[in-house]
Amino acid sequence: MGERVLRSRSVVAGILATLLATVGLVAGPAATAATAADPTLTFTGHGWGHGRGMGQWGALGYAVDHGWGYAQILGHYYGGTSLQANAGNPEMSVELTGLTGKDTIVTGVALTVGTVPSNSSAVLVRRTSPGMFTAWTGPGCGGPWTAWGTFGSASAVASAADPANPDNLPRVCESTGTQAYRGVLQFVDVGGTQYTINRLPTEDYLRGVVPRESPASWGTAGGGRGMEALKAQSVAARSYALAGGSRSSGALTCDTTSCQVYEGAATYAANGARTDMSAATTDQAIAATAGQVMRHSSGQVARTEFSSSTGGWSAGGTFPAVEDLGDATAGNGHHTWTTTLAQSRVAQLLGVPDIQTIAVVSRNGLGQDGGRVTSLMVTSSAGTRTFTGSQVRSALSLQSDWFTVSGVTVTAATAVVKALYRDILGRDPDPTGLATWTQEITRTSGASTTAAALVGSTERLQTIVAEQYRAALNREPEPEGTTFWVGLFQSGWNVPDLQAGIYGSDEAVLNLGAGTRCGGSPRCTRRSWVGRRRSPSAAGGSTTRTATGGRRRSGVSRARRRRRWSGSTGTTRRCSDVAPTRQASRPSSRSS
Repeated sequence: MGERVLRSRSVVAGILATLLATVGLVAGPAATAATAADPTLTFTGHGWGHGRGMGQWGALGYAVDHGWGYAQILGHYYGGTSLQANAGNPEMSVELTGLTGKDTIVTGVALTVGTVPSNSSAVLVRRTSPGMFTAWTGPGCGGPWTAWGTFGSASAVASAADPANPDNLPRVCESTGTQAYRGVLQFVDVGGTQYTINRLPTEDYLRGVVPRESPASWGTAGGGRGMEALKAQSVAARSYALAGGSRSSGALTCDTTSCQVYEGAATYAANGARTDMSAATTDQAIAATAGQVMRHSSGQVARTEFSSSTGGWSAGGTFPAVEDLGDATAGNGHHTWTTTLAQSRVAQLLGVPDIQTIAVVSRNGLGQDGGRVTSLMVTSSAGTRTFTGSQVRSALSLQSDWFTVSGVTVTAATAVVKALYRDILGRDPDPTGLATWTQEITRTSGASTTAAALVGSTERLQTIVAEQYRAALNREPEPEGTTFWVGLFQSGWNVPDLQAGIYGSDEAVLNLGAGTRCGGSPRCTRRSWVGRRRSPSAAGGSTTRTATGGRRRSGVSRARRRRRWSGSTGTTRRCSDVAPTRQASRPSSRSS
């Protein structure tokens, strides 16, 4: 029986290994659960962002924890390139994506459109025909507007006032206030769409980028060593922008995370309060690396991608994948992360009706758990679909494509409960038990509580007692016998204790010896066990010791023990008619 209990645990372990494997299958239902809350799937991963090129947290870690300078940091992440200080300060063009397809409304001091002074505090420019724009003037962002003149595409709104004072910069009117920009604000017509483009020197552009991409406070981290991370960020941002792109507006870059985050020079609240977008530490880092870029061996400026956190390994791509020990720096909450989503929500976001199984099929082989997910397969009632890790990350808003998935759905939990009942209790679960334990497994994503409850249940203990009776006594236990032995189990006894008690009884001795040539005589039976005839005293002592678990009880005479197991008429009594002479508690030692 001990072997059967172990087998139960082995089967349960096998079931769980299949159903709960975080990099394998997580089985689930094809329909909604009727007996349990919507189960969840837990995604545990590493890093934040695409992971290509430099990790910003890793750069900080290398600067502060490893003492690296910015050139060494850049060389580590951007293999195959070299740092060169020959880019100069060319003009940068930034598409302001929030204004795409909208009027360009600008307020400021001494505004001009093209080279013509507006003599107003605000102008509104709107595309009115192919390649042509009409300008209106007004006292502020809300008008009223007066028609003023027409201008061709690629004209610009600027301020003739001193740009050294942020309050003199032209400001784009927005719903919550205004945004000031260095340089000029150009309006263009491309394919019938109106675009607004900020044109300014690259070094001025970086003043609105670097503090948005890396916290300016990093400059004081590690006693000032964090400045090296800000310098690395300055070079990476400069290189990325100057490498250019292919935006339909004609601009080299944009102002969102699709390119690099850029918020101009300052923001003004509705009450006029100004918040500068630049900072002293980032301005210092930009100035210290002025004109420096990363170039390929061909001389072309490298498009130096970067992300917040690599998780410990960069993703590869244009630049070789590298281990990122700096990413584990203190304060990086993205090095390891966890997100839990309802299974129905995951199905909805992935565009499938339900989830029967979800499996990571392949990874890139770099880092913990095998690295970033390259292929993930979902089976639903509609069939099987395969997703890339990047697609899953985007659909579920995960921090990265480096993740594992774990959890138990209702079908998986139901299968585990049925297997446990059949293996432990030898029957299918009743409706109440099935519902209760299915809900417990989906809630905890584990079956240990359920297995322990079934193994320790009265029903299971009664089954064990009955099996031992059949084997040793060739009969079913009477109710009082079952109650007695189950009580000992619940007080701490185990299967070897039970076997010692039952097999050592007089009834078991007579039953086991009945099929021998000795005719069932206990003394002859013992002779067949040991191969020789034993003396009456030795035989009696052996019987008593066996009946009490293999040990002689001190203070209890042999005659008294015989009386306990024999009736007054001298006939042998059955195993459970009289309790054995041992305490109903876990023995201090046992033969097992």
